[in-house]
Amino acid sequence: MAQLHELLAVEGDLKGQRDKIKDETINTFTKKANHFLGGLRTLKMFGVERENEEAGGMERQEIVTTVPEKLKHMTKSFSRFWDAKLQKEATNQEAKADIIIDGKKFIESIPVTFLLSMEEELRQLRKVYDTIPTLQPGVEWVNDQQKGEYYWKTANPITKNKTEKTIEYKIIVPATKEHPAQVKELSQDKPVGVYSTESYSGMLSPAQKSIMIGKLDTLLRAVKKARQRANNQLVEKRTIGEQIFSYIHS
Repeated sequence: MAQLHELLAVEGDLKGQRDKIKDETINTFTKKANHFLGGLRTLKMFGVERENEEAGGMERQEIVTTVPEKLKHMTKSFSRFWDAKLQKEATNQEAKADIIIDGKKFIESIPVTFLLSMEEELRQLRKVYDTIPTLQPGVEWVNDQQKGEYYWKTANPITKNKTEKTIEYKIIVPATKEHPAQVKELSQDKPVGVYSTESYSGMLSPAQKSIMIGKLDTLLRAVKKARQRANNQLVEKRTIGEQIFSYIHS
């Protein structure tokens, strides 16, 4: 079992790592949402004689990662810091209480000092989940079985014609012996091909995001109530991070 001075030596580093990865995760969710998006744009020309035209025009964007995979990376730093903090504070505190959710014990015997700080930790964690990007509403999304559980694609591709301008000449006034014909130049857009665009996403649905945030709020309320019931206790080897994220993501 680790001793208190060992926990004190690493707690600051673990907190710094946690803050850095948390900020990087928020930055990715808010400013790099394209990491969770992909797509394929192809061009099919009309007419056999133009089948190979613009053959190199296919555009593909691969998904860099998915929201659940990004969250999984972040949870490790939160769990390491929480576990170290819990063990340190349990060493010098006797106050403890059970965290109760829906009338059942969720986590037993948590020190009061940790419960105090845990309220702020959960508020900070909620900021991350508030920024989770979600699937575009009004679009039918289906699971992309070929890519995996957390990948989505549009149910139907969006098509758009490729057009080219053509020039036609129309006689306005026929020619006579005295005067040449009056001709008007007409320009029009003629369909020559069709673009087909499929969109991909590694985001969560709004309902999935709402459920996670709802569970976070339930947990925060339970921690506040547990703090009021806390009693003293001695040090013991404890972990908590994995249980919390398993509950949020279940």
